[in-house]
Amino acid sequence: MEVLTDILKGLRAAGSVYFCDFLVPPWETAYSNEPRAMFHLVRRGRCRITVDGESHDLASGDFVFLAPGVDHVLDNEHRDDPQTLLLCGYCQFEGSEDDVLMRALPRYVLLRHEELEEWPWLTRTLEHLSAEYMSGAPGSELTVNKLTEVLLVQLLRVDFGRSDRAGIIAALRDKRLANALSHVHNSPGSAWTIERAAEFASMSRSGFARKFKETLEMGFFDYLTRLRMRDAREFLATTKMRVGDIGERVGYQSELSFVKAFKKMHGVTPRAFRKQGQGDVSDRSAATE
Repeated sequence: MEVLTDILKGLRAAGSVYFCDFLVPPWETAYSNEPRAMFHLVRRGRCRITVDGESHDLASGDFVFLAPGVDHVLDNEHRDDPQTLLLCGYCQFEGSEDDVLMRALPRYVLLRHEELEEWPWLTRTLEHLSAEYMSGAPGSELTVNKLTEVLLVQLLRVDFGRSDRAGIIAALRDKRLANALSHVHNSPGSAWTIERAAEFASMSRSGFARKFKETLEMGFFDYLTRLRMRDAREFLATTKMRVGDIGERVGYQSELSFVKAFKKMHGVTPRAFRKQGQGDVSDRSAATE
C-alpha cells in the first residue's frame, strides 16, 4: 500500500463550511483556542490575517489553512473598501493526537491566488464548495461536508509537494526510509524488528535506527505502535472482535500486552474505549475498567 494513502485513510477527517457572506468594513473576527483546523478563502475584496505575530494582506482568491489550535485574527479596518466576501470552514480529525501526519502539519499554509491557479482541481473544489453552501439547495449540507473532506486531502497533497519540513514528509522523500515504511504500512501486525526494517531500507541496523529517529522525530517502535493502535481503534469501533483477537491481529502476542500498550497510549482499556462508542481518546480522565 502507498504510505501516504494509508496515512490519509487513517486520519478520518470531517469538516464543513460555517460562514460564507459579505462583511462591511471595518470588521474583525478573532479565533482563539479553536480545537479544529480552520480555513478561509477570500472570494471578493480584501482583508488581513494576523497569526504568530505576523500580518499578511489577503486579496481576492487567496486561501489560508490553519492547523488546530492556531490563534489568528481576520480583519479589514479600511472603511472605504468594498465589502469582503469570505468563505470560512473547519476540519476535524479523529484520533489526531498521535497521528504522524498531524505532527507534520504546518501551523498555517497561505496559498495566493496565483499559486492556486497552478492546481485547477483545488480551485474547482473551492468554487464548488462555495456555490453549494450559498445555494442552500436540498442535499447541499451533505455535499458541503463531503467537499470539505476532499479539500483537506487536496491541500495536504499540495503542501507535501512544496514543503521541506522534517517528519513523515521528509521520510517519504528518502527512498530508503520510504521503502521500509511501505512494508511496515502493508503489514504493521507482523513481527517487526529493527533488523528486518533495516533490510528493506538497505541500511545497517544502527544506521537505520538513527536515520529513522532523526527524520521521523520518533523511534521505529514508537512509530510502529502508533500504526498498530490506529488499526486497533478501527477494529474496536467497527467490529465485534474479541479484544484478544484484535490484539493478535495488530501484532501483540498476548491480550495482556495489548491491553497494557493500548491503555498506556489512550488512558483507557480497549473495552472501555469500545463502550465509549469510538471513545474520546483526548480525554485521559475518562473512566477505566
